[in-house]
Amino acid sequence: MRDETRIAPNREPPTDEPHSRLVQHPAPAPATSATMPTAARFALSSAVLPPLEEALAVGDRVRMALLHGSDGHPVFLGRDSAGQVARGRWHDHAWFLPADDDTDGAVDHVVVYARAGFDRAALRALARLRHVWGHGGSDLALTLVDVGSPSELGCLRRNALSHELAPQLGTARIWESLTPFVPPRHIKCRASGTRDAPHDQVVRLLELHGFPPARVDELAAGEVTPPRPPSPIGWHSFRRLRASGGGSRGANAAFGFRLHFERPVTGPIALGYAAHQGLGQFVAVE
Repeated sequence: MRDETRIAPNREPPTDEPHSRLVQHPAPAPATSATMPTAARFALSSAVLPPLEEALAVGDRVRMALLHGSDGHPVFLGRDSAGQVARGRWHDHAWFLPADDDTDGAVDHVVVYARAGFDRAALRALARLRHVWGHGGSDLALTLVDVGSPSELGCLRRNALSHELAPQLGTARIWESLTPFVPPRHIKCRASGTRDAPHDQVVRLLELHGFPPARVDELAAGEVTPPRPPSPIGWHSFRRLRASGGGSRGANAAFGFRLHFERPVTGPIALGYAAHQGLGQFVAVE
């Protein structure tokens, strides 16, 4: 595991905010929706890092750890003050997005992203997150290495290792699947044709999340643009069912896609079943 020391591990920040390159002034103004950071990036270390196929399990474990460490903060819980599931169009609550940034086939980073931003309480919980239970594998140690916005923390996939940034948060015209898209709706085959085909569901979800129209091409695991793991990881090899929790899910299917936008868009892009926990992720390619 390469050394990442932008934020010193195992040390509590002296103020209400976690250390990051964004928190440099001695007396920060009260956070507002315009100034709150929206992304936090963790580096993982362990005796054995989990394979990328276990991204969903890792995302779920990070979510549970942050819920516990924040006393159920709404941004991590995904529910409003009345306890109702947050179903706003923009999905402002947190996404927990594991990634294999050095393309060796193992999860080495996790991005936690919330469009509405992290307030002081959420930032404290992020800064204090140190480890998650291995649940059948080695425990995972987490080091918070960056807090900021996608425009500050994102890059193209080919630059992830050298720039120590996150391709899930990049800006690009072409995006490719990192983890499989699991359709939230059942595919319906009728005499008149196919309805809710995976391609159509991706198009609908992109619009729902506020992205511009894109050409959507199916992508086999072996067709992913390099750099990529030494051996292609078939989309059906991934864990595709949460151990607990809900979420709309169609058939037990898995697909990869390449998205072509007319102009560059900024991530993250995560679509379909369990997208908040790491499935359906795309990374910036070009």
